[in-house]
Amino acid sequence: MSVEESYLRCTACDQEAEHVVVYAGRFVTQIQCTGCGAVTRLDVSEAYLPDLRQRISSKPRRLLRRLRRDPGELASSLPARTLSKPGRMAGEFRAVWRSRRDS
Repeated sequence: MSVEESYLRCTACDQEAEHVVVYAGRFVTQIQCTGCGAVTRLDVSEAYLPDLRQRISSKPRRLLRRLRRDPGELASSLPARTLSKPGRMAGEFRAVWRSRRDS
């Protein structure tokens, strides 16, 4: 799960304001207006699992590409990223679950 900020027009208050955008993988699951607090949740559960399957199957190829491009960077970042991956995946699953439950 990742969180980004973006300047958008709110559908609730019709004002251009900063919004907090929550992603699960490549999919937007939630958008919250920082002006009025309105929250829009998008149910991405149908598209998320096929995308996750594709991401998992392409991971070895992507790691090999990174190894060829910059072996030192991969060697230094891989241990920390490996340890943090379960937490990052749990965050993605929670975001998808919330979007499905609240839609």
